Amino acid sequence: MTAPRPDYDEEARKLFALLNLAPSGAASDASSKLHSYHNLDAVWKHPTSGGQVFIGNATASSQRGILQRNNITHIVNCTSDLPNAFEGDGKVAYYRFDIYKFFSVLDLRTNRGVFEFFHPVFQWIDEAVNSGQSVLIHCLAGAHRAGTTGVAYVMHAADLEHQTAISACKRCRPVVDPIGDLTTLLAQLDTARQRRKGASEGT
Repeated sequence: MTAPRPDYDEEARKLFALLNLAPSGAASDASSKLHSYHNLDAVWKHPTSGGQVFIGNATASSQRGILQRNNITHIVNCTSDLPNAFEGDGKVAYYRFDIYKFFSVLDLRTNRGVFEFFHPVFQWIDEAVNSGQSVLIHCLAGAHRAGTTGVAYVMHAADLEHQTAISACKRCRPVVDPIGDLTTLLAQLDTARQRRKGASEGT
């Protein structure tokens, strides 16, 4: 019997309450100073193009000024329901990566399909940062769903195992928290990546 799926929105609201934030989860001066909680934080930078990958919250995804200040032209929306605020304006490209789907799509008793689940979003982000554009990966709080997706991308981009990537991302954004099965998902991605690497090296 599988464990019940966590309600990531409810987990985000618990985090907001813990940090004394407004229900929207928008960062405040106090949250920044006391808890290092910001609307977005950079977790990776392309070594030559300068394109960056940010993990952030719904506020970051919906405020044009935040996006412009950080040269963000591409947004990965890790939810099934939060709107793409600027979709269709020609200035922001979107990729909806509903990480919730892994509960119904993947069997976490094996690593089968885990790499294929993440590969399209990795490619999409790669294309943006390779050309010097910056990408925001977001959910409601930028902690669980976007945090996990951001960690997965750092594993891919920096060739890190999952625990090292989690630690690296938490140093940049302390609220990153792959809860429950999300940690298992990252561990399975780690295994899948290592097997693919071994196969390509002929080991």
